[in-house]
Amino acid sequence: MLGFGKKKDPKEALEDADKALNKGVSGFMAKTFMGKDFVDQANKSIDMAKQYTGGSNLMQTGLPATAEVLGIADTGALINYNPVVKLKLKVTPQYGVPFDADIETMVSKIAIPRVGDTINVKYNPANQNEMIVV
Repeated sequence: MLGFGKKKDPKEALEDADKALNKGVSGFMAKTFMGKDFVDQANKSIDMAKQYTGGSNLMQTGLPATAEVLGIADTGALINYNPVVKLKLKVTPQYGVPFDADIETMVSKIAIPRVGDTINVKYNPANQNEMIVV
């Protein structure tokens, strides 16, 4: 059982929120009192947060690279008050040939990249469009 004040991995917190909304008494209560639309929207938000919290373990397994921002567009989505943006990047790996990538990722609201900026990323060499900003 979790106590108050315990630090928790974000992935575990998302899994707990998913379980609370969709299973057991708390799931029943949420659907009954908040309605199906609320639960559907909450599930959509949880899924989006899972996508942008390194669900594929790229932070540990991804290859490091730098990337020049060629374009940026806001998606209108927020995760924990941080914007989710679409980035067009020219990626320069430490080893290998540079490549272009289009990704959608969460960025810090206090450090939103601009066109021309160079940012650090980690990417999956098997799927170069699978990438996170570090």
